[in-house]
Amino acid sequence: DNAENKIWERLKTLSKVRREAKFLAPASASVSATAPKALVGVLGCMAERLKARLLEPTPRGKSSSGGGKASESLADMVVGPDAYRQLPRLLEGLTSGAEATAMDVQLSLDETYADLAPVRAAGDGVGAFVSVMRGCNNMCSYCVVPFTRGRERSRPLDSVLDEVRRLVSE
Repeated sequence: DNAENKIWERLKTLSKVRREAKFLAPASASVSATAPKALVGVLGCMAERLKARLLEPTPRGKSSSGGGKASESLADMVVGPDAYRQLPRLLEGLTSGAEATAMDVQLSLDETYADLAPVRAAGDGVGAFVSVMRGCNNMCSYCVVPFTRGRERSRPLDSVLDEVRRLVSE
């Protein structure tokens, strides 16, 4: 619950920044002149859990017409942990002006991130984390992992061994 409160507060802060930013100067033909300058996305387990609530309009003060309160969503994009491969497509829809918001929170039954090589930020080179599985089948009463990351699924052994070999050689 505390993590969720932090997300909502951060989104409110980013909403102010986004309103002040106005519009993108088209850097290429694929960026619409009316595309928002600052896009706000929520990605990962929290996005998968909260889903469309993150895109619901929220009051933000007086409207430009002088009456009532205008509303806007706090996020432009909501992407679950298994939809990272869809980011280019979702961003294209937003920056081209084809979509006002974007959401993909579909859990995958087979995504293991096997072909992704994690980047080790400045470290001593002695240790590294190697993910060998995703999700969980335990269904503990206090845990959201089975609902946000899905059922347990393991990476192929060859993929794990290749990653370990690469890490050792670095």
